[in-house]
Amino acid sequence: MRSNLLVVSNRGPFTIEENNGSLKCRPAVSGLVSAVLPAVKKIGGTWLAWAGRFAEKPGEVQAVIKDEFQFVEILLSRKEVEGYYEGYANGVLWPLCHLMPEKVKLSEENYQIYREVNYKFAQRAAALLRSGTLLWIHDYHLALMPHFIRQKNSWQRIAFFWHIPFPPVELFTIQPWAEELLRGLLGADIIGFHIDDYRENFLRAVERVLRLPVNYEWGTVYYNGREILVKAVPIGIETKNFQKEVPEIPEIKEEIAGQKVFLGVERLDYTKGLKEKIQGFARFLESNPEYWGKVKLLQVAVPTRENIDQYQAYAREVLAEAAKVNERFGNNQWQPIKILKRNYSQEELIYLYRIADALVITSLEDGLNLVAKEYIASKKEPGVLILSKRTGVARQLGAALLVNPYSPEEIALKLKEALEMPDNLKKKSFSFLKEQVILKNNEWWLENFLGKELRFMDTGFGKYYRKRGEKKVGAID
Repeated sequence: MRSNLLVVSNRGPFTIEENNGSLKCRPAVSGLVSAVLPAVKKIGGTWLAWAGRFAEKPGEVQAVIKDEFQFVEILLSRKEVEGYYEGYANGVLWPLCHLMPEKVKLSEENYQIYREVNYKFAQRAAALLRSGTLLWIHDYHLALMPHFIRQKNSWQRIAFFWHIPFPPVELFTIQPWAEELLRGLLGADIIGFHIDDYRENFLRAVERVLRLPVNYEWGTVYYNGREILVKAVPIGIETKNFQKEVPEIPEIKEEIAGQKVFLGVERLDYTKGLKEKIQGFARFLESNPEYWGKVKLLQVAVPTRENIDQYQAYAREVLAEAAKVNERFGNNQWQPIKILKRNYSQEELIYLYRIADALVITSLEDGLNLVAKEYIASKKEPGVLILSKRTGVARQLGAALLVNPYSPEEIALKLKEALEMPDNLKKKSFSFLKEQVILKNNEWWLENFLGKELRFMDTGFGKYYRKRGEKKVGAID
């Protein structure tokens, strides 16, 4: 491998399926993968993650895939996935961090399984560590892992990036395990969040729950004789990946012929505001009958966490809401909403982004939202971005049409504004958006979060960037 970087996450860049004794590997699609994979390919190293396979018997062989980097699989049992992933990570942390405490289901058993799986990841990672290795852990699934690594390897350099919102301390402490979780994260040397709000929420939780000295200005915490740096650095995308030529999707081209297209790209997750978007679209149609037959909401709605009852129920509600709108406003020749219930490849998404007149994001709470950046990077002609105020990316992309996702009337008004926006204004606002996405790209994120750490490693990474005081090179500000 070209460098001493070890990345660890719950799910990684590959999904592995076993069929008749042979293993089939396919690329995984997720926001975390699209953000981290370009960095890992550039730097090299090893990525440790669960690839979706269950450990059915003790001692089962774990797959190792060698590409531009090395991927190492960790196997989990069904019980571990049910307790660690579905039970605690997505039954407690996910709703708490997205400000939805009414959806939290506390279970001591699930938390203990979460703890055990974090220890399992730590043990597997420790076996891969070498002198000089930078360990980079990702997201809320593995919040205890830095502590477990630190217990055995006090010298280890550890970075942790939290990809979802971090809630106010009053919400975070609804769970009885808040103190242990915070101590787990403080095993890291550097902790990253997307925006200042999440960073400050974390620092406030550390100060109030653990009663530790915190410097809000510098973003530092003093714990067990160490200074921990807490940063706010929003992820950027590899923009060149979205500028390539892609084929058409014939059935989509036929579906939208002669119509203006509003596009949505989300998982079927209750935090993404799909129901609110559909209700806002219905209000738009109700108020603007002159657009009947002339517009379509093309909504990618990817099934997710299908073993969790709340997600099953939410998926049914979204489909029912869309059917209600189609029945009310549609006819044999025109259906205003088309739900696309499958995963789309990056190439297919680029095509969808390019045919859309506007991208509509109505997340109720969202850590960042990379779809907004992908849309902007993909477009050859100016488009309109309608963006929830409750996304982290709204702090960066202020030239978008910002909307309150809880207000159907406001969504309806923004939909009309997007359709009727003068060309000169559309070009101007889109130019501002594109500039932000290009300047604060994936390399910018990597440099601003881990640049100093990476320059300690023999990666050659630093050659892309200036040292402090040197002439600006590339997309660093």
